[in-house]
Amino acid sequence: MLTVTALIKDAIFLIIGLFGIGFLIAVHEFGHFLFCKLFRISTPSFSIGMGPVLFKKKIGETVFSLSALPIGGYVEIAGNEEVGQGEQAQSHRRDQHSFAVKPYYQKLLVMVGGILFNLGFAYLVIILLFMTGIPETSILFPERTPALIGQVLAGSAAEKAGLQVDDQIIQIADTPVGSALALNQIIAAQPGQTVQLQVVRQQQPLTLSATIDRVASQGQSLGRLGVSFKEAAQLRYLAPLGPVASLRQGVQTTNQLLYKNYLAFKNLIQNRSVDGIGGPISVIAATKAGAEKGFKFFLILLAFISIGLAVLNLIPVPIMDGGQILFVTIEALIGRPVPTKARLVIHYICWILTLGLIAYISFADLKRIFWSKISAILKKTC
Repeated sequence: MLTVTALIKDAIFLIIGLFGIGFLIAVHEFGHFLFCKLFRISTPSFSIGMGPVLFKKKIGETVFSLSALPIGGYVEIAGNEEVGQGEQAQSHRRDQHSFAVKPYYQKLLVMVGGILFNLGFAYLVIILLFMTGIPETSILFPERTPALIGQVLAGSAAEKAGLQVDDQIIQIADTPVGSALALNQIIAAQPGQTVQLQVVRQQQPLTLSATIDRVASQGQSLGRLGVSFKEAAQLRYLAPLGPVASLRQGVQTTNQLLYKNYLAFKNLIQNRSVDGIGGPISVIAATKAGAEKGFKFFLILLAFISIGLAVLNLIPVPIMDGGQILFVTIEALIGRPVPTKARLVIHYICWILTLGLIAYISFADLKRIFWSKISAILKKTC
């Protein structure tokens, strides 16, 4: 049973996690805002979050506001009509400070500004962490992370085999497993095969038989066990690197995170699979857990989410930056604005489809979270 102290502690870390999400959204929107100011485009409002307004202040021409739940945000841009981006009272402006009359390259930079700032934040964080001693987390160093199970997916091969949270897989058949990455590579190469797993559970050896699931990914059949891994109780830290080495390693590592995010979204689009994609609930839970593990781990998690936010916004649908980039590019090519009615219809359709996808992913998040809790309870009572 949770104590009052434990509840207060959970609440504090949840607030820190929510603050982190809000910070990343603010970084993204500030990218749009800064390029607007650079090109003398009016910005009537700058808003972060949803729900009751906690803070509101007009500075210059812009009304800045912060709401209770820091999920979502926008910069209202004069001369740019976009559903859900403020009151839109100045969306039809056509004066010298209107987005609509600016040259194509300026429109493009305004729209891509948020993506650039999210990516810039991630590169900066990872580079600085290499300079100060970066923790060996599973996000950055899966090849050094033990195959310690943090979650078992319902209905998966792992669940059918009897694997549990906190089990550590040390061997598959005759092949030793040195890390979570090695385990995933071995499993991926054996779809549909039945294998013997050597497991350590509560310091006791155990042998389990598992028939690996077969999943389609990027046009090929791969094996999946159906587990996710957790961090070791005590994180190890790499020795700090010099500025040049930190720059090199930081850029290389961030590029790898960027590629992982790209593959997850590619899998979503090509295979209609949400594997590797987390919804709002999953992101909030992850940031809370990250805050509990220390400041450096929290920064790594924020960098990873920031990259995900950048990649998400590249998707060419109108409610994302990628869709806005597509619109301004089409308008530059045809030499006239896309009809307002057509633009709004496309926006509303995309909003409905996106909300449906978020609801589906959130349901999957809840299913995973509650199943993990139930499994932990059963483990304690059995």
